[in-house]
Amino acid sequence: MNGAEDVVEIRRFRLDLPPPEVESLAGLLDVRERARLETLRSAEHRRRFTVAHARTRQALGERLGLPAVRVRFRFGPHGKPGLDGDAEARGLRFSLTHSGEVAVVALSRGREVGVDVEHLDPSRDPVRFAARWFPPDESAWVAGAAAPDRLPGCLRLWTRKEACVKATGGRLVQGLALPVGTAPRPRTVEGPPGFPGPWTVMDLPAGPAHAGAVALEGPLPFRLLERSIG
Repeated sequence: MNGAEDVVEIRRFRLDLPPPEVESLAGLLDVRERARLETLRSAEHRRRFTVAHARTRQALGERLGLPAVRVRFRFGPHGKPGLDGDAEARGLRFSLTHSGEVAVVALSRGREVGVDVEHLDPSRDPVRFAARWFPPDESAWVAGAAAPDRLPGCLRLWTRKEACVKATGGRLVQGLALPVGTAPRPRTVEGPPGFPGPWTVMDLPAGPAHAGAVALEGPLPFRLLERSIG
């Protein structure tokens, strides 16, 4: 394994762009993406979808040396996108997440990658959620945290789990019971029987209003490299 495979490149961007810029980005979407766009009733959701997917195309095109409109995708059983055609053979892997007006694309070489970001919504009940979905030790950790730390802590664990699931291409409900640990350090997460793994998981610095995590296939460590888009 070469050094490039131990780096996950992070592209972070905003989705609240002015209408002329959104309209310009819409021209980068392919037929499938435009069909999906037509199913979204809310103008806000259409804007976020357009910017997220167009910016992802730009990031991938930059890495592949291709125009964004020539980036082609294939899709797994549960909808996980991957690169198709000649681009797939180059070993580039990616994952997109967005929450509110923040989006993140993670890029890696040779190892499947998953990224998740969640907005810290104060209407959520972290203790109840953790008690229902998390392993007992993680649920107890959330419940025992100081009140201001419960929601960030719960979402930190949640994003670790979802990042693993996204790296695998499964469904979130399959991964909520994954034992991702409570310590603020990278760790290896083993999947249960019948569920792929392991993954190396690292928290993603996401600012005061979000929690985030990145998971990379396999037990070997990696580092994050942040770059701007375009």
